[in-house]
Amino acid sequence: MAIASPKKKEELARQFKVNPEVDSRLNAYMKANSDLVQYVKDLPREQLERKFLLRKMKDEEQRQGYETKVKGWLEKPEQADLAKSLRATVSPNMKPEQQERAVLTQAKYYIRNSKIKLG
Repeated sequence: MAIASPKKKEELARQFKVNPEVDSRLNAYMKANSDLVQYVKDLPREQLERKFLLRKMKDEEQRQGYETKVKGWLEKPEQADLAKSLRATVSPNMKPEQQERAVLTQAKYYIRNSKIKLG
């Protein structure tokens, strides 16, 4: 997202939904950590953007790492029956990459609901 001009800030503020509960918790945190708030306010805009994007990048890397673990787990011979049953539930009308994405999503749900720990 590009940096908003002052005219667009009000417009953008209306687009974002505010969860009152989260907002009140954030306000309390900010009040309790005023030094941190001041530190963030004093950071140059480019540095704030970089910190924000670094967090997004790390989140994406973590997600990709977990998906790689799930794919490896699903490809093990002992998971062949599960992989077959998951693939059977996916529509053959989907594009192959969408089918693989759907199988991966189902495998992640199975792992979470079965409380399986991936190493």
